[in-house]
This record gives sequence, structure tokens and C-alpha cells, in this order.
Amino acid sequence: MTDASSAASLRPHLVHAASTLPQPAPATQPLPALLPAGRLVELVGAAGLSARTTTALAVIAQAQREGEPAAWIQPEGGGLFPPDVAESGVDLDALVVIHVPAAAGAAGLARAAELLLRSNGFGVVVVDLRGGVPPGDAWSGRLAGLARQHVLRLVVLTDEAARRSGVGPLVSVRVRAARRRRGPGAWDVDAEVLRNKSGATLDARPLVRRGPQGAP
Repeated sequence: MTDASSAASLRPHLVHAASTLPQPAPATQPLPALLPAGRLVELVGAAGLSARTTTALAVIAQAQREGEPAAWIQPEGGGLFPPDVAESGVDLDALVVIHVPAAAGAAGLARAAELLLRSNGFGVVVVDLRGGVPPGDAWSGRLAGLARQHVLRLVVLTDEAARRSGVGPLVSVRVRAARRRRGPGAWDVDAEVLRNKSGATLDARPLVRRGPQGAP
């Protein structure tokens, strides 16, 4: 995983699980508990904010609770910061983090994801494509096919402003993640479903999170 110096600038934006905060009414479940396996899921959001990371980490934590191995693929020097990941409920010892050399670009990230998916060794794989997505749709077709074949959750993170049309037509579920202040030091992380071709009901309640220590 990345060291503190390469990711410290992202820490003020991260929000963590807060079991002591007032929780929403349990009429629905958070998105991670609702996402179907065997699908390509895209999390979009505004550049520089952490709602996508928070949501993706919640997906990993959910998979780990179900006994599924998890992996995170990011560019070399990416923004995961181990203490924040742990506070999000993720077991660091059980999380595989792949750093792809910057020179490989988005295509390298997609290729790394393809290799992991072909191994059939993971229940959830997250790919950080916030720096851009590979051209064309062939790569997403391969990944979607492998996710379906091995019945795993594949989540890609993208910047909404970078490509408003999203990853491509083979995305089964596209979600816009955003956060809003709940109170002093507390946030709701909302999941707005933009596309749902999975057949599953994705009426999710917000994730309740707190800011870093000392956050207003």
C-alpha cells in the first residue's frame, strides 16, 4: 500500500464508519449489501472528493464479512492510506493492493484487473480509473464477461467530469456517490443509481460516516 507521504493530502477528505452516530431508519440496506455479484459496477463522482472511495471500501468490507477475498488496483502512488482504510472497516491483512506503474496508464490498470479476474481468486475487485479510462469498449467487455463468469463484484471508480458517458454500455450498475453533511463531524454518503440493468432492487440508504479526527 502507499506510504503516508504519498497519500497524506487525501486524508482530510476521507470519511470513516461511525457506529456511534445516529443511524438512518433501517427500511433499506446500504448499497454494498445490495450489489449483485457477477456484474460490472461503475462508481462516478466529482474529482477530488472521497465519496467513491468511501463507497468502494464499504463494498470491500462487506465482501470480507462474507468471507470473500478482495483486491484494489490503483496507479503507482495511489491514494489509499492504510489507517483510513482500516477505520473504514476493512481488514488490511486480507486486502491485496496492486500498484500499476504510471507509464502503463489506464490500459495497464484494466490489464491488471483482467489478470486478477482470470485467476478466480477474489470475490470483489476495485479498479481506480479516476485518472482516465482506456479507449473503446473491448476492455470493459472482457472485464464484464469475466465478472459474470466467476460471479464476482467488479467495481471501477471514474471521474464524472472526465467522461460523462461513463465506462460504456456493458456497465450493469452505474452509481453516483456523493456526500452531504449530517452534522458536526458527520456525513451521509449517498448512492444515486444512474443505471441498473442487474434486475436487483438498489434502493439503498446512505452510509453514515464521520470525518477525520479534528474535522468540523
